[in-house]
Amino acid sequence: KLNGRQVDGMVDTGATLVAINMSTARRIGLSLNASDFSHEVNTANGTIKAAVAMIDRLQIGNITVNDVQTIVLDDRALRTNLIGMSFLNRLDKYQVENGTLLLVQ
Repeated sequence: KLNGRQVDGMVDTGATLVAINMSTARRIGLSLNASDFSHEVNTANGTIKAAVAMIDRLQIGNITVNDVQTIVLDDRALRTNLIGMSFLNRLDKYQVENGTLLLVQ
């Protein structure tokens, strides 16, 4: 859940930040202007403009982290929201064990 809203996403240890698309940003209450898209990021689809924002609360199961830095990309550039290292680094531990993702706070 992002800011209390259920969203689909994929854990991506290769993503520096949590990355969400504009549709998700709107759903979770982030208000962004065109001028906010001032950062250039390298993606699998090339270099694009992005906005940096903060998610008040990111929750997976019983794990909750507040004030998580995120990057917002155009919907065409990011179809699947990514749970990146700006979330994972705030946990005590994360690992894959017997085919299951283990998150420890």
